[in-house]
Amino acid sequence: MVTLKAGSRPPWVGLGAAVWVQIAAGNAYNFPLYSHSLKSVLGFNQHQLTMLGVANDIGENMGLLPGLASNKFPPWLVLFIGSLACFFGYGVLWLAVSRTVESLPYWL
Repeated sequence: MVTLKAGSRPPWVGLGAAVWVQIAAGNAYNFPLYSHSLKSVLGFNQHQLTMLGVANDIGENMGLLPGLASNKFPPWLVLFIGSLACFFGYGVLWLAVSRTVESLPYWL
């Protein structure tokens, strides 16, 4: 049996935190819902949309970073940073699709 020192967490807690961040962000299922809007409203071609899909898939796999970070930092801090990143990312996307902000550059 593995003995842990007082105040430490088992390594699986990091994995659990990473899974919850990914579930809360909705990365696995959201992109097909708004990709058509990106194509029509922002004028992206299919190649640009495909590259964004690949970047989305890479971003899904970065969920391991919060898992590793939660082994060093408190889970509330990791979840707070993840929620801020999601709020900012989807907020910018909403501003672009709702045409509140005109013509964002493609790299953004």
